[in-house]
Amino acid sequence: MANPRAVWAFLVSLLALGVLVGGAVVAHLREEVGLYEAIAAVPLGGLLGLVALSLARRARFEHQRTLGRAGGRILAALGRFLGGIAVLAAITAALALVVFAVLTLALD
Repeated sequence: MANPRAVWAFLVSLLALGVLVGGAVVAHLREEVGLYEAIAAVPLGGLLGLVALSLARRARFEHQRTLGRAGGRILAALGRFLGGIAVLAAITAALALVVFAVLTLALD
């Protein structure tokens, strides 16, 4: 018996981190893409992190419900950990962008 929610939780958490890091890298490397254009990556990464946390919770519940026969305990834990990091990174990035916007407006 397999636990596909655990696999999805892990993959979605990696995708969430990839979106957040990718948005920052693109904003840094491409001159035509600034911080204001890269803002779309922050809520998307946060939303994907929340989805990963939800999937990890369901995967853990499935593992407990089947008394461990469903498997996926480690992948669910990794999905939960990486999803939590993605949510925290999205919150931190959102706060940083707000501070950047306030400072930009105050200095103009």
